[in-house]
Amino acid sequence: MKKLLTVAVIAALSSFSSVADESKQLFNQVGFADFPSGDNAYVISSQYFFAPQQNSGVWDDFGYLNTDTNIQAAYFDYDNETDIALSGEWFATEEWFVFGGTEDIGHIRNDAEIGFGYLFADKLKLSIRYQDRKYGNDQTMLKAEYNHQINEHDYLGVTLDTESDFDTWTLSGRYFKKLSGEQFISLDVEHEKDYYFNDDYTSAVINYYMNRNLSVGLGSYDSDLGIQAKYFFSDKFHLGGRVTDFDGGEVYQLTFTAQY
Repeated sequence: MKKLLTVAVIAALSSFSSVADESKQLFNQVGFADFPSGDNAYVISSQYFFAPQQNSGVWDDFGYLNTDTNIQAAYFDYDNETDIALSGEWFATEEWFVFGGTEDIGHIRNDAEIGFGYLFADKLKLSIRYQDRKYGNDQTMLKAEYNHQINEHDYLGVTLDTESDFDTWTLSGRYFKKLSGEQFISLDVEHEKDYYFNDDYTSAVINYYMNRNLSVGLGSYDSDLGIQAKYFFSDKFHLGGRVTDFDGGEVYQLTFTAQY
């Protein structure tokens, strides 16, 4: 897998073009994580949108809501266990959409879901989905996503994803703002309550885009500190790294993204 990671990065860089195209449709990512236990995790993912996606002013943000038909696939490898996930979202009209996905191709989780939803005025996205789970009870999930577009660049997005009985839920939000010139700031917050594991989790991450080519970030992951940075080679390629100091030790993560 390490060779696969290297080959993927080299192949993407070899197709570099100096001509910038701000809109993108295909997003590819290769990721690696090193855990204190000595285990490593790898992920290769790809997502394709059937309509161009315009960035919000920086090269890794394309707005808060997905409002176009898209398909995605991901390959996971952790502690010598592999899995493949497939999912898709199809807008039958400008408002109505259906989606489905599965993670059971590699036979680790055997989870699948299917659902439908409605998009109100490109601002409010409501959906319901049924999850068939191998570990744990099957469940019906409700999701509400809202985007308040403040101006051409700035926006505030909020998402509530909850089980139908509201025992388990996640509330998250993102604030994105243009400062001056090529400087931007983003703030991501999330709180998750899990009834089955009697657990509450809160995270908050702030990123400062110094210019088109560099961003730095600081985060709190349930009181554990993390620092991160991204370097943008161009509008097509960027490299990201994160170090998180958990109670059990430090976790190192590296991701490479190629988008076209």
